[in-house]
Amino acid sequence: MSRPDRWLLAIWGLLAVLLIVLCYFNPTHYLSPDSRHYLAMAGWLAGLNGGQYGHAATGWELDFPLGYPLLIAGVARLTGMSLLVASKGLNIGLAGVFLLVWRRRLGSRAAGWMGSVLLLGGNLRVLAYTWSEWTFLVVLLEGYWHCRRFVFADIHPTVPIRTWQVFWLIVLTISLFMLRYVGAWVVVAYALWRLDAYRRGGRALFRATGRTDLFYLGTTTLVVLGTFWVNSLLTPWPLGTERFYDVGETWPQKLLVLVLALVNEGLLLRDFIPNEPAQLVALGVVLQALLLGWVWRFLRLRQHTLPALTEPWRQWLAIWLVVSATYLAVVFGMRMVSPFAGPNARMMAVVSVPFQMGVAAWVSGWTNTTARCQLAGWWAVAVGCSWVQLLPQTDMWAKLSRFF
Repeated sequence: MSRPDRWLLAIWGLLAVLLIVLCYFNPTHYLSPDSRHYLAMAGWLAGLNGGQYGHAATGWELDFPLGYPLLIAGVARLTGMSLLVASKGLNIGLAGVFLLVWRRRLGSRAAGWMGSVLLLGGNLRVLAYTWSEWTFLVVLLEGYWHCRRFVFADIHPTVPIRTWQVFWLIVLTISLFMLRYVGAWVVVAYALWRLDAYRRGGRALFRATGRTDLFYLGTTTLVVLGTFWVNSLLTPWPLGTERFYDVGETWPQKLLVLVLALVNEGLLLRDFIPNEPAQLVALGVVLQALLLGWVWRFLRLRQHTLPALTEPWRQWLAIWLVVSATYLAVVFGMRMVSPFAGPNARMMAVVSVPFQMGVAAWVSGWTNTTARCQLAGWWAVAVGCSWVQLLPQTDMWAKLSRFF
């Protein structure tokens, strides 16, 4: 086993141990109200007792799509685990599969750097919860990788996109939608991306790829609208439950929620929670500023030895910008008319984690070994500091006193 492979295995092992320890010692085992709905529906699908976790499913519930409960039910049935353990095992196992897949694509070193992103405190918390977000991110990153084939077709219009590539992109899109209803935003983002490509490529590009794009957009749109239609037949609402109602929030209050979501996503060491002590937040801001300042100086002094952004990287960054901007517009627009919590870390991870993974993969390709190793050391310090995120976000001292 090579050294990069040993590091990759160590990263996954550390991730697994941390998640097991966190879930074991957390009083709720990282279950939120949404988690209890997932487990209840998984129990109903698998014929197991999902109601023991605080919510009982009496039948076909459509508050959330079926994708994630179905995965939990499948793992529980195949392994004999309880639904709770199966949900945690699913996230840990999926992390291992994710690292193996990207190791095959980009190599052990790149997969190791990408795996280290999962060790950030905020990302660990998302993986620890019984939420669909980690599975959603795995599928989303697969979609980013797959889109490179379409980028190649844009650059070389004479090279046709194969039928299986189109169908695989459709499968990925439908999978995102079946994990979270907001996954339908990908269809809108794809349409915007292709319109921009036609603007640059002209009629020649449309003749080469237009039929493929229309087939993708038509198929995925029919699936999304068909699902909402079925929901409206089985429940009074297309989304399976009432999601749009007024709770008396003023527009300034709604805007403050959105601003806090953006600010907290930029804070790696500690989120800011209104009406909670901010000492750790202030300390985290100072440490993060110092680390970023050092990294900026480090990169500026060595920029002549670092690889330039090649065309594939530029194309990936452009796709990420379109997808992320569309997602933020959809989520922020929905938050104005729907009083869901956040947008919090689990929602904003759709934007931040793919970017973090992309930067990690780019750094892994540095040919300046000394610079890469030096940065790795400081990155390890940043990851360790970010574990402050794992401390309770509210009533921290009262909750920690239980263990002493």
